[in-house]
Amino acid sequence: MALATFWQNLRYVVRVLAKNPGFTTVAILSLALGIGANTAIFTLINALLLRELPVRQPERIVQLSLLRHDGKLPFSYPMFREVERNQRVFTGLFGWGNSSGTNVEVRGVLELNRVVTVTGQAYSELGATPVLGRLLTPEDCDPGSATNAQVAVIGYEFWQRRFGGALDVVGTRIRVEGHPFTIVGVTRKWFTGLSTGEPPEVTLPVTAESLLGSLPNLDSRSILWLGVFGRLKDGVSIEQARAQLQSFWPDVLLATVTTQTPGLRRQTFLSMGLEVAPAARGRRSDLRDQFARPLYVLAGIVGLILLVACVNLANLMLARAAARSHEMSVRVAIGASRASLILQVLTESLALSLAGALLGLAFAFWGSRLLLLMMTAGNPLLISLDLSPDVHVLVLTVSVAVVTGLLFGLAPAWRCSRQDPAAALQQNVRGSSRGAGALGKTLVIAQVSLSLILLLGAGLFVRSFERLRSIDTGFQKQNVLEIGLNPVPRGYEKLDLNSYRRELIHRISNLPGVVSVAFSESPIPGSQDWNRDSISTLAEASINAHLMANTIRVSPNFFRTAGIALVQGRDFNDADDEHHPRLAVVSRSLAKRLFPGGDVVGQTIRFSIMPEYQSIQIVGVADDARILSLRDATLPILYLCAFQEQTQAGNLVVRTTQSPEALAASARREIDSLGHEYALQTRTVSQIITEDLVEERVTALLSGFFAALALLLASIGLYGLMSYAVTRRTREIGVRVAMGAQRENILWMVLRETLTLALLGIAIGIPAALVASRLIATMLFGITPTDLPAMAVVSALLLAVAAFAGYLPARRASTIDPIHALRTE
Repeated sequence: MALATFWQNLRYVVRVLAKNPGFTTVAILSLALGIGANTAIFTLINALLLRELPVRQPERIVQLSLLRHDGKLPFSYPMFREVERNQRVFTGLFGWGNSSGTNVEVRGVLELNRVVTVTGQAYSELGATPVLGRLLTPEDCDPGSATNAQVAVIGYEFWQRRFGGALDVVGTRIRVEGHPFTIVGVTRKWFTGLSTGEPPEVTLPVTAESLLGSLPNLDSRSILWLGVFGRLKDGVSIEQARAQLQSFWPDVLLATVTTQTPGLRRQTFLSMGLEVAPAARGRRSDLRDQFARPLYVLAGIVGLILLVACVNLANLMLARAAARSHEMSVRVAIGASRASLILQVLTESLALSLAGALLGLAFAFWGSRLLLLMMTAGNPLLISLDLSPDVHVLVLTVSVAVVTGLLFGLAPAWRCSRQDPAAALQQNVRGSSRGAGALGKTLVIAQVSLSLILLLGAGLFVRSFERLRSIDTGFQKQNVLEIGLNPVPRGYEKLDLNSYRRELIHRISNLPGVVSVAFSESPIPGSQDWNRDSISTLAEASINAHLMANTIRVSPNFFRTAGIALVQGRDFNDADDEHHPRLAVVSRSLAKRLFPGGDVVGQTIRFSIMPEYQSIQIVGVADDARILSLRDATLPILYLCAFQEQTQAGNLVVRTTQSPEALAASARREIDSLGHEYALQTRTVSQIITEDLVEERVTALLSGFFAALALLLASIGLYGLMSYAVTRRTREIGVRVAMGAQRENILWMVLRETLTLALLGIAIGIPAALVASRLIATMLFGITPTDLPAMAVVSALLLAVAAFAGYLPARRASTIDPIHALRTE
């Protein structure tokens, strides 16, 4: 019976909505934008942050990490083997190396691809299966196995892009850093290994690590590089696993500490702890770290947008309910129950919201992909996220549609429940309009308040982005070209890197229009976590973590080329080489922290626990510059001379008098002519800054777009309410005009009511916006959540839009013919 009634109501609703195509179209489009935006953002959040790895029983995967005073660290290979021999809680333990950009040559074409090395049980413990061939086995990865061979597994996207999806790819040879590897299999689509969004394009046995040049040999105890994971046995909890591993952990450290380690370094090594943590969502991802916070903020913004759309539709539905009051009253008079009328109104609102959700899914499909492209623009390596809707996305969309339908259907349903049929049948317009008008005004005030919150948030993000983009960075931004250098396969073999770098710098310096050239290990601007470790003076008893600094290895002439002023001492010069004591230039903020007395040049410091950095003499102090963080000018930076050690791949910084883009081709030819490196990327410093601000740009752009949408919805709500009010008060206005009221008075009467509603909304919205803006305070730069200019501009904009939205119905009211108005009634 209930189902039959529902279908009857649904058929009636479809007929009614079909007779009002204008209202139906506006309602469905508004809902599609609101629900689609929420679905698109949640699709990205789900794919990047919430979804578990697409492997067998991901909840049983755990990660093992070293715990040191400066954070979590991976294992060395000997540590992995030692734990593997003694553990009793995992079905298997496996290592997963850091994915990195590596030279891969396919059919004579050299590209930089993401290459990962793994131990033998990695694929079997993850439960991965190939689309072609087979995956790596323990025999492929065992250094002592006689069958050990140079084999590779390639990723699905790599197979499609570089081999065109050829079915005979198994058995084909590729060259990785100049070494031949035979392809034995292809992973399935969307297999990302242990890093969401950053899939391995080529996977090699762990024994290939030394061939790639990152390790002197696999048994090296001093290099911590291998991520270690395990699959818990059935019935074993993570707490039990942690207890069993802790029981022999000190023995692992003693067995794997390097015999050449001196006292302090040995003590630090033996004091490291062990963390055993769930890894169902994989290992730490740079993509997650960068976009987690902006995505959650955008989720809050689109949630408010949907609420604004609900309020707007509630007003439209309320107006429709008032217009249909006579119809509803007749139905009550002939026996229909109020509950059936409420059910009919809610059925109408749910039908609209579900139709909007279906269209919103289409919007979300394109919107999520467009947003991903915006977020990852400029990334040289493959980014792959499975954005297809899963059960979680579909459940959220349906849930949002149902809740939305109930929200904007409540107001007209409540009005129907309070309708006096006798008054409606007697056309008691004044009595029927008063209640609807009060509720409608309340909804418009709420809509203006919500719009102000969104507008203020967008204004803060836009102003913050503009501040960042126009900030004084402390280094040269204009006419500076940065060339990312990457070695060709075996390009550094038997090469004196320092002599080569000097020759390369000399050649680039002789190009037309070049003012100066220097080498930098880090791009400018680079990462705040670049080579970060403890630093102290020799006067301190031991190095500790109370002060951390970032190191950058640079060549002589770097400060002049980058436009960073030296405030004390000198720059590095050609005499500062590996045969002389270690030298450093420190940033001004680091100098103040190390030597508050101001006597800096000539002082000796120590960095990290490596023996070669325990006595570094300061020869200069450089002005603070935002080369590692655009947000922080006082970040402590220790500049080391690149020519005092064999610094490998880095960047050339070139200042020129001509267009940097015009110089790029000539510079590439000079680099290629030496045959050791190639230009991975050529970008101006201004372009790098633009790419570095992608998070802020996307947030400002999307929050601005959604705020503009909220403003449009608010203006439609105001216009609709005032138009409805003018229509309902046609007789009253006609009487006023007939009694001598001037048209200017009528115009002001309607406009004043519009502005009053807007002012009330602003008065309520400002305190709410101030509270909400504190949630984004850490994302702002150079402004506070209580930024008065932003509040003033947003309030003025809302008033202007309200005045425009109210002017049109006010003007129509002022032109009402009193005779026609009285005849209408």
